[in-house]
Formats: sequence, structure tokens, C-alpha cells
Amino acid sequence: MASRSALPVRLIVYAVLVAIAIVDFYPIVYMAVNSSRTSVDFFQNPGGLPDAWHLDNFKALYYRFDVLRLFGNTLLDALLAFAVTIVLSVPASFAFAKLRFPYRSGLYMIVIATMAIPGITFVIPNFVLMSRLGLVDHPGSVILIWAVTAVPSNIFLLVALMRGIPNEVLEAGKIDGISYVQTLARIVMPLSVPGIVTLAIFNTTGWWNDLFTPLIFLQSDDLKTMTVAVATILKRFDTDYPLLLAGLFMTSIPPIAIYVALQSHIKKRTRHRVRQIRNGGCNDGCEAIASGHRGRQPGR
Repeated sequence: MASRSALPVRLIVYAVLVAIAIVDFYPIVYMAVNSSRTSVDFFQNPGGLPDAWHLDNFKALYYRFDVLRLFGNTLLDALLAFAVTIVLSVPASFAFAKLRFPYRSGLYMIVIATMAIPGITFVIPNFVLMSRLGLVDHPGSVILIWAVTAVPSNIFLLVALMRGIPNEVLEAGKIDGISYVQTLARIVMPLSVPGIVTLAIFNTTGWWNDLFTPLIFLQSDDLKTMTVAVATILKRFDTDYPLLLAGLFMTSIPPIAIYVALQSHIKKRTRHRVRQIRNGGCNDGCEAIASGHRGRQPGR
């Protein structure tokens, strides 16, 4: 009886999920379909299927904009920015979550409060700073701005995650004689992998789709990112919409691929983390301590 009564609820839930999936995937399907047609065909029948499927728009993108270079620029900038922001965010999050020092709560609130400041307010100060550092029209400007502006939100997520790590694990490491740096590298980091992977998805997706920052700080064609190149297709009176949709479709592929590739890892690590908490939270951490203890020479 209980299963029969739950059936309508499940059907409603499934219907809602299917509707959400349709809303999410429709723009991708629309871009894929209409990027395979000519401009005349697009304006004659914008909501229908193409009269003839072709890849001319993708060929035009490849030869006109050097898509491989644009993809490489965007990917390299995003990866370097993520490396910098993780180096800044993880130690700070560990300090706020597990260490005791004066004004810790106040400093944490100041960091989190910066999330409420609109990013547009930093454009002029950032441009002046990068100009003085000689980084205008240099990838370093975009990398630094992306990395630093992501730190507050990264700290907010990682602190919440690290606070769930049992203090007994860290105390066991302290008794065994490992330093804070070793604790961070061998205990906290392995237990924080799900959060770091989540940040990889959120940060790199946002940076990949960012138009404003590269448009302002990168003027050379050799340094432009994919979104900036696609934006140049837009014209006031004569926009080639199938070509534009082809560019947008190609731009949307990497974020989707990143999410699909990492979602299974997030699920697996999250299930493993829940299992750890249920078992007392001392699996990876205690294994790291034990391995470090086995590696020490007797009598030292």
C-alpha cells in the first residue's frame, strides 16, 4: 500500500525532472541544429529542421578564428587560474576551519563579505593595478583576476567541508608529530577532494564563459579567448546567426564535458566521505598518519 501511495509522488518528481532536463538541453539542441544550416534557411524556417545539413559554419570558425588556438588559450588560462586559486584557498580554508588564532571569526566574515561586492566595481582598480604591473595584454592579468576573485567563494565552500573533518583525526596526526603543512597535505587535502572537484567545475565553467575580463585585459588576437572571438561575430545589422550559433555550440562543449567527466568522481567521493563519517571519520586520515608513522625510523 505504501509503495502504491508513493507512486503518484514519484511520477510527479520524474515529470518535473524531465521538464527541467528539456529546458536545460533545448538551447544546446537548438544551437546544434541551427548551426548546421545557411543564413537563408535559418531566416526562412528558424524553428524547423535544416533543408540540408552541412558543416560549413564550423569550417568557417576553424579557418577564420583559429579555433584550436582559442581553445588552448582559454583552457590554459583557466587551468593556471584554478591552480593559483587552490593554492590560495585551501590553506586559508584550513586555517579558518581548524586552527585557532586571534580575530579568526572577524577575518573570516570580512573574506565572506567580499562576495557581496559586485565584480564590476573592481574593473577600474584592477586595470590600474595590472597596468602598473605591466600585465595588460598579458595572460597573467586574466589568470590573477580570475584566481583572486574566486578565493572568497572557494573559502566559503571549503571551510564548510573542512569543519566536517573530525578533530580526532588532526589530533592523532599532531600526536604522531606531523606538522600543519603535512596535516594539510596528507590528511585534509585527501578528505577535501569532493569539494575541490566541485570548485573545479564551478570555477572553470565560469571562467570559460567569461567575456568581460578577457575583453578588457587582452587586446592581441593571439591572446583572445573563445568567448571573445565568438562575440566578434555579432554585428549591428548583418549578423551571421548560424555562424554565431556554431561558435556558441563549440564554446558550450567543454563545460559540459568537464561536468560529465567529473560528476561520477564527485558522487563516488561523496559516498566515500559519508561512509567515513558513519564509521567515525578516520579512514583516509588515519591511513595517512599510519603510513607516515611506518615511514619513520624506530627510535626517532
